[in-house]
Amino acid sequence: MAVSTYRDESTIRAEMVDVLRCMWERGHANTTGVSISECSSDTRVVVDQSGTGFKRCKVTEDDLLVIDRECNLLEDAPNGSHRRAPVNVVIQTEYYKVNPLARACVHCHAPYTQVFACEGKAIPPYTLQALLMGEVPCVMSDDRAHKRAYHDASTQLTVPSGLHDRPEVYYAMLQVAKGVAEVLEPRRGELERHGLAVTHYQHGIFVFGRSLGEAFDNLERAEANARALLLAAAAGLRTL
Repeated sequence: MAVSTYRDESTIRAEMVDVLRCMWERGHANTTGVSISECSSDTRVVVDQSGTGFKRCKVTEDDLLVIDRECNLLEDAPNGSHRRAPVNVVIQTEYYKVNPLARACVHCHAPYTQVFACEGKAIPPYTLQALLMGEVPCVMSDDRAHKRAYHDASTQLTVPSGLHDRPEVYYAMLQVAKGVAEVLEPRRGELERHGLAVTHYQHGIFVFGRSLGEAFDNLERAEANARALLLAAAAGLRTL
């Protein structure tokens, strides 16, 4: 299984800013949640800060920080805010560890794929472009149930230094990460040809790729496919 070389970190940072802008302008991202990351080496992951959505994705390279694959902080963002990465980034880093082909990820609550996530349904390929990446499965992992379990057990969990310090959310996201690795395991080799996407129940889509560009392209494919499916159902052309 061939693994491509890592991209230059300056290239990653510039593209990350551009992709975040595109995600906002295309309506894929909103203020309720967005995150993005790419590995620049075996030990370094460039990622946005929590609150990117609230900034309407208007970020610069100074708003990006570097963590390792255990989500420990390596380099703070130069903007001086000391905000850490969104907690859901652990879903991304955990998959990087189990599939070396995965180098980048975009996460958002895009409106059309979100419908399927809220219904807990996989998204079948419908458009020609979606046939390339195949079905988008849904990980049925309930955030609220995991958070209740965390509090009921009086669990003490230390959040890695690179993530926003919310222990109950970190616990929940670790459970989701296990589900993502499980549902994508049979298809891990597909990343040699195209990106892989998965939705999390009620919580949006995660699209993995060998680069940010590939992850964003497959986000576009997944969202356009979901839109076509919903329009076809509204027109009575098919049943979902």
